[in-house]
Amino acid sequence: MRKLKIDLTGKDATFLSNTNRYCNGLFNLELYRTRPDKVPSLEQLKEGINRFQLAYEAALNGDRVEASKRKKARTDLTAMFEKALHFLESVADEDDIPALLQAGFEVPRAARRKTMIAPSTG
Repeated sequence: MRKLKIDLTGKDATFLSNTNRYCNGLFNLELYRTRPDKVPSLEQLKEGINRFQLAYEAALNGDRVEASKRKKARTDLTAMFEKALHFLESVADEDDIPALLQAGFEVPRAARRKTMIAPSTG
C-alpha cells in the first residue's frame, strides 16, 4: 500500500476541524473496525478531540498554563492519529483507496521516474 497523508498542521482551529473530519471518516470506514488494541479506538479519538477542544477554548484568554495544556493535548491527539494512520497503511490495499479518499485521507500518487531518451546516433 502507498503512504497515506493527513493534515495535522496549521492553526489550532484548523487542526480541530481536520481531526473531527478524520474521526468522522474513520467512523464510516469498515477497515478501521478491525483494529488491534494498540491502535486508538474511535471513542479514544473522540475523547482526545474533546480534551483538545476544551483546552483550546480555555487557552483563548492567553493563560500560559492553559496554553501548555492545549499544546500537550494537541501532541497526544496527533500521536493517536499517527498510530491510526500507520495501521491503515499496513492493512489497506489498492481496493480500499476509494473508501480512504471518502474518509478524508489523501493517497498521493506514486512518483514516476522520467525515462531518458537515448540520443540517436546517426
